[in-house]
Amino acid sequence: MKPILITALMLIFSCPLISHGQTYIAHYIERDHIKSDTLTDISTGLKFIVDKDRIFVKAIDKTGKQLWKKDPAIDDKYSEYRVKRPVIVYFQIVKTPETPANVLLIRYNNSQYGCLDEKTGKELSGGQD
Repeated sequence: MKPILITALMLIFSCPLISHGQTYIAHYIERDHIKSDTLTDISTGLKFIVDKDRIFVKAIDKTGKQLWKKDPAIDDKYSEYRVKRPVIVYFQIVKTPETPANVLLIRYNNSQYGCLDEKTGKELSGGQD
């Protein structure tokens, strides 16, 4: 009787630790570890900042002027996939064979991604894994 009671109590108290309200967790970030991030393209001097909620990306030029700010998931009309509201879990400045300049690669916690033009914020490509 005692081992069954202990097992039942362990299951009851561990359930809140297991459930995060997300069904897909391959790129999931714990809310406690989310912070704003900044990347700087050393070739252009542009800075890219992701806010602490991991929703918006903005580009700032060398003089501190904001070039653009966008919510790529909404502005570029990503369809709902795996989670209700995707958040950015990864972003990187990359050079691709298709583009003459660097682009900003953004990945979401639901495996969707997009490449943004550094100067305009316009989506150049996107998809999902």
